[in-house]
This record gives sequence, C-alpha cells and structure tokens, in this order.
Amino acid sequence: MAALRYFFSLLMVPISFVTAGFSLIAYMAGQTDPNESIFITFIGLAIPVVLIINLLILVYWIIRKKWWVIIPIIAILLNSGYITSIFQMTLSSSELPDGKLPLRIASYNVGKFKSWEHLETQYYISEFLKNNETNIICFQEYRENTKINADTLSHLLNCPHHAITYLPGSTTLGTGIFSKYPILRFGKIPLDSQTNDAMWVDIQTGETTTRIISCHLQTTNFSRKRKLLDDPALQNADIQQVEDVVTDISQELALNFKIRATQAQIVRQVIDTTRIPTIVCGDFNDTPSSYTYQHIKGNLKDSFKTRGNGYAYTFRGIHHLLRIDFILYSKEFKCTDYYSPEKGWSDHNPVISEFYLK
Repeated sequence: MAALRYFFSLLMVPISFVTAGFSLIAYMAGQTDPNESIFITFIGLAIPVVLIINLLILVYWIIRKKWWVIIPIIAILLNSGYITSIFQMTLSSSELPDGKLPLRIASYNVGKFKSWEHLETQYYISEFLKNNETNIICFQEYRENTKINADTLSHLLNCPHHAITYLPGSTTLGTGIFSKYPILRFGKIPLDSQTNDAMWVDIQTGETTTRIISCHLQTTNFSRKRKLLDDPALQNADIQQVEDVVTDISQELALNFKIRATQAQIVRQVIDTTRIPTIVCGDFNDTPSSYTYQHIKGNLKDSFKTRGNGYAYTFRGIHHLLRIDFILYSKEFKCTDYYSPEKGWSDHNPVISEFYLK
C-alpha cells in the first residue's frame, strides 16, 4: 500500500505540470485570435473545468504537505481575472452623488419579444424596466409588429427618444436603443451578417454627449447543436455516427468563434475612434475568457467586476454556466450599481447598471 501511495504521488507531479500548462493556455485564449489558433480558443472555453482540476490538485498537495502545492496555486492565480469576472464580493456601497445625472442602462437580449412559452413579452419587459427606473435601454434581437412598433414601445417604456437599425432585408428585426435623454445621432456598425448586428447612438446627457454602443454578435448555436447529442437515435448509433456529430458541432463552434473575433475587431475600431465618454453593452455570445470579450473590453471597465455581487450568469440555458451579456464603460464614468435578475421572458437575463459622469 505504501508503494502504491508513493507511485501515485510521483504520478501527481507530471499531472500537476500538465494541468498548469492547460491553465497557461486558457489564460492565453483572451489574447489569441481564434483565426490564429482555434485550439487555444477551445481550451479557453474549458477554463472552468481546468480550474476545478487545479483546485483538486491543490487540495491533494495541501493534504500531502508537499511544496508541489505551488504549481496549482500559480495556475489558479494566473486565471484570477476570469474568476473575478464570474464571481464578485462588493462590500462597500456606492450611491449617486447629489447633483449628478443618473445613467441607468439596461442591456437585454429579448429574444424577439417571445418567451420560451411563446408569450408576447413587450408589456412585461417595459413594466419591469420602468419599475427599475432605467433611462437608457439597449435591446438585442429587437422585433416590431403591427401592434407594437417603436413609437408604441417608446410610450410603454416612458422613453420618448429611440433609434433602430434593422438586419439586412428586414424591416422589423434588429437592434433598438430607447432613451429618456435626447438622441443626437446614431449609426449602424456593419458586421457583414444576416442575423447579427451592432449600432451606436450619441445621447445628450446633461452638458455632455455620451456614446452608447449595443452589440449582438455571432450566435454560438450550441444549445441547438447539443440537441443532436441528446437524440435517442444517437444512443444506438455506431462510433462513426457519434464522431460525425461531434465533429459537426466542433466545426460550427470553431467557425462562430472566428466570426465573433472579426466582429469584435470591427466594434473595437468604433471604440478606438470615439473621443467622447463611451458605454458598450450587449450580447457578445462569448465568455470573459474569450478573445471577443477581451478585445472589445480593452481598457474599458466591466460593471459586474466593479459593482457585482455573488455568482454571475446571464444566459439561462446550459445550466446557468455562461455570462455572455455585458455592460462595459470608459474611465469618465463611475459605476454605482449592477443588477441582473432571473426573468422568464427570454433565454437571457437583463443586465442593468447605473453610472454617473465623474
């Protein structure tokens, strides 16, 4: 038995190094364009698993009281930025100072205003946002119909100003931004996509002009593809059929990673050429460990990392594992609140943050 324990201890040394190596690769995912290395991108997607394995190795070496414990510690600390992007403890309070104009912004992928139960959700969502005193609202997967167009929704939201950009070939689907403050100008950010889009608006906020950018980047389609693995017919299929399904899913994920990376670069160009205070929000369809998030974020701040509390997810599918909706902001702002409640009106949660100009 002693020989077996000794052998296992020796085996744990290379396992610790290999797992730490994967941690390093996962850390690199945020800085590596998927068009250059899709392997690194996929390891970045698996970062929760990599961190859990490192944690188990850490516990093992602590119990054994060996100096090898430093390896998983370094591996975990290397990805501490990811950990704080999904879990935060904000102990101090922050309130809006007297005389400061509140910018309470909501970013919400409303799923074309159709719930999973296929109910029309415009009335529920507008009532919720009014009760939360939001004064700038960015809708992704926005949809109009003959009963509720942009003017009607403006009235429901109590936001008299709005700007809409539509998907190519559509007069009802796109991205919408609604505001209590005057919209001075707006424009479409061309993503070269039939299903995803982005836009910007310049809003008069007191004596200052603020730019709001709203994005809906390339959809992963993982939830739809995963249903192929759950197909009962696949349970009795041969190995080749299973491999074909897994290959198909992997190839589509890889393609969408690359498309989002290109779209992130387009959005980043708009940010880099903006010379006024800026807030970027939307459904990035990618996690905080991704190149997409890191490239758009750049030197912007993440409102969850500033004012969030507890564990954060914004996508209601895949067992609440993904935070893919964000509100980022430039240095001219102070963030005082972050709020992302569980609501049943979409497959995404709304994200609400409050700011004021310093």
